[in-house]
Amino acid sequence: MKPRNKSFYLSPSSIAVFKQCRQRYKFLHIDKLGDKYGKPRPYFTMANHVHATLKEFLSIQPVGLRTSASVEELLRKNWQRYRLGFRNKDDELRWAEKALAQLRAFVNTQDVGVHPIMMEEMVEAEISTGLVLRGRIDRVDKEPDGTLHIIDYKTGNTAGETDWEQLELHALILSKRLPWPVSKISYLYLGNSAMKSTVISGDDLRQVHWRVLTTANTIRQEKQFHPNPSPWCGNCDFISICPGKSEAESLVTSSDQPGLWDDS
Repeated sequence: MKPRNKSFYLSPSSIAVFKQCRQRYKFLHIDKLGDKYGKPRPYFTMANHVHATLKEFLSIQPVGLRTSASVEELLRKNWQRYRLGFRNKDDELRWAEKALAQLRAFVNTQDVGVHPIMMEEMVEAEISTGLVLRGRIDRVDKEPDGTLHIIDYKTGNTAGETDWEQLELHALILSKRLPWPVSKISYLYLGNSAMKSTVISGDDLRQVHWRVLTTANTIRQEKQFHPNPSPWCGNCDFISICPGKSEAESLVTSSDQPGLWDDS
């Protein structure tokens, strides 16, 4: 009997990395160098605490106690879990104040009486034989008509042009796992409380499914994994070992340039 082929895993983040820089994809997902070269980033730390706080706020905290004071208390508790990536105490305070401002704005502008059916949950589904798509979904609400609404929290800057692929992929995963169809996907930008939404249909998901199969085939056939030097390389943990380092360094205009990954 032939052994079963090992499953190939993709996620919204790994697909985005492959499209942005194939060399970075190789470092992360083939060579598995993330733990060795990865550095703590203050915006990732802040985002982690904001997401954890909102999960507790909407899934554990009773509706009558969902106030600005209680969300601050939850943030302070979560903040003690780890405090990495900050330059100094003042830098940490700046990020903490940014997190608190976003959470207070959430309480003041959003419906805090909601009861999401899913919060900060890892999900995966086999979308074709041997191909597994997985990702972390921030929040899923059930609409009055019984359909699902996927909401992704963004702690970074509001995007000019919206790329819906992350949430389309999440919708594809849920379509394989849950009996209710996804009808709506949204990005909620916590910095200014802006919500960007779009509808999604079964036809849309069939196109998404085809795109994932095409991308998976491209990755599997890739042999070279060439770097793609750009100004965003200033945020890459692998710049020191990248074969495109010299060209990348000439393109980086600022060591504090916000990159694709400063948008959790």
